[in-house]
Amino acid sequence: MDTLLYVEGLSVSFDGFLALRTLNLILERQERIRLLIGPNGAGKTTLFDALTGQVKPDHGRVLFKDHVDLLGLSEHVIANHGVIRKFQTPSVFPDHTVFENMVLSSGRKRFLATLAARAASRELDGIARVLEQVGLLQHAHARAGTLSHGQKQWLEIAMLLLQEPTLLLLDEPVAGMTRAEKEKTVALMESIVQRSTCTIMLIEHDMQFVRQIAGRGHRVTVLHEGSVLSEGSIDRVQPDERVIEAYLGRGTVSAEAPC
Repeated sequence: MDTLLYVEGLSVSFDGFLALRTLNLILERQERIRLLIGPNGAGKTTLFDALTGQVKPDHGRVLFKDHVDLLGLSEHVIANHGVIRKFQTPSVFPDHTVFENMVLSSGRKRFLATLAARAASRELDGIARVLEQVGLLQHAHARAGTLSHGQKQWLEIAMLLLQEPTLLLLDEPVAGMTRAEKEKTVALMESIVQRSTCTIMLIEHDMQFVRQIAGRGHRVTVLHEGSVLSEGSIDRVQPDERVIEAYLGRGTVSAEAPC
């Protein structure tokens, strides 16, 4: 098999409500970005919760890199295997500088000593490289709390990239961003997959952003009522009558349609 993520028959229930219903999904190793869309309550976030050990599925199987069974593992162990998640709301340390946030994300235990020594040259180069990639190198000594919303999102992505993930899960990465920030994020997504071996799976509600990413050859998976409803290129998924019905019950899936 040449599979990065294999999800089979995954079901998750909350007090009798089935959030995921025998969901099946395959992410091949050669895929660099997979987009997850679907109406509110479709099970997108629950899927991320299950993949990262935050909820315990009722049944199913999740294999990572062909052989690692993620189900039953702790969040920490799953992260050590390279599955790293970013939530919708930026989680940065506002009273620390951008550089200090990056050092904290590296997991170094002696934070103050690290700052005093300014870290090893190799580590500094790595931090600078990632900050340059997300467009924040010139803000390295600014307090994170002074950044714009979009810049905070990029900082958290940078903090996660420093951990060298194999699979990066992003939950609504452009929520609350300006149009200009969204455009920069499109370029950032492509930069990440071109300059690393990381694969991105992202949930997004902004259909214009989805089209911009998917239009570059990336597959889209549509979830509805806890299962995969449709999957393929954006040109295949968008006119699918089942997708149109799931979103709106009429008309078409517009750029403004919630996912």
